[in-house]
Amino acid sequence: MLDSSKRKAYSETKVVTIIGGGTVVTGDIKCKGTIRVEGEVHGRLYSDDTIVVLESGRVKADLIAGQIIIGGSVQGNIFAQERLEVTAKGRILGDITAPRISIAEGVLFEGKCTMKPAGEIGPPPGAPATSQKPADAPAAPPK
Repeated sequence: MLDSSKRKAYSETKVVTIIGGGTVVTGDIKCKGTIRVEGEVHGRLYSDDTIVVLESGRVKADLIAGQIIIGGSVQGNIFAQERLEVTAKGRILGDITAPRISIAEGVLFEGKCTMKPAGEIGPPPGAPATSQKPADAPAAPPK
């Protein structure tokens, strides 16, 4: 079980983007706030905050965020900078990388799990720049 003192609270009032039930989105979604998925997403999801996939959510995409909560189905790789939580009805077919992971009993998980300290988890190849480094900032010169 995760240490509740380090757990970042998920708040319904902070949700910025909702992919509603019956909605299918194809492509990449990037958001500074929380993304809540109740429908379907095919592509990649990026959030500087939280991604929540509810029980009705079906995702065929990579997920990259500070905190990720899975209650539905995800086919893709998951990169959580702070923590990953998978509830009892969650299903993951893909690799997960996070410093802290909570997986409920009965979850279907098929893939590889890598746990690294928070500062050592970088975005996956091809991921856009996060808010810490502007997208148009020049790359550091090679040494």
